[in-house]
Amino acid sequence: MNNTNERITHEIGNDEAWICICKNTTNAQWFYPCDKEGNQMEPVAGWPDLYVCDRCGRIIDQNTLEVVGRNTSRTFVS
Repeated sequence: MNNTNERITHEIGNDEAWICICKNTTNAQWFYPCDKEGNQMEPVAGWPDLYVCDRCGRIIDQNTLEVVGRNTSRTFVS
């Protein structure tokens, strides 16, 4: 994973209402739990606390809101 020095934001007063750099929101195309490569996965034991933007594929660390990578050809991993 490469840190891109980008960071997403959230709505004022609502830490759970994310706004991606591409303008996707939690009310539009959503964000999904993902693995380190940005492939969607169920958040089970060993999940790295990452989410992928369903619009642009940016991989986001949920603890810092930093963009840590990008995958525009992601798949669902079960």
